[in-house]
Amino acid sequence: MKNYRCLIVLPLLMMTACTQWERPGAVESTRDAEYAECRSRGYDRFPPDVVRDVEFSYENKYIPCEKNKKDCPSGYRYDKEPSIKTVQTDRNQSARNATIEACMYSKGWREKTYYWPQW
Repeated sequence: MKNYRCLIVLPLLMMTACTQWERPGAVESTRDAEYAECRSRGYDRFPPDVVRDVEFSYENKYIPCEKNKKDCPSGYRYDKEPSIKTVQTDRNQSARNATIEACMYSKGWREKTYYWPQW
């Protein structure tokens, strides 16, 4: 059975992809400089606007108990327990990413996705 687990995990690892900016004839240092310029433009136009929200939900909590009791036929039970989480989100992130992408496209860069490792 252990040998078959590798057959399941291996294809999942091979399905990973990597996306990078490419332009014919350009070198990595040019890409880094122009990406930094576009990032600066994106952050100038859409600075981080971090908002804190509170999320309230119920989660299942595992509780062991004596088996064959009235409300515990299997030796354990799950009870709903309230959960409160504080979540931080940046409201300008998607607009900033769109600005950075538009800037890179205007400079002639294109996103290229590689689905296989590029060794």
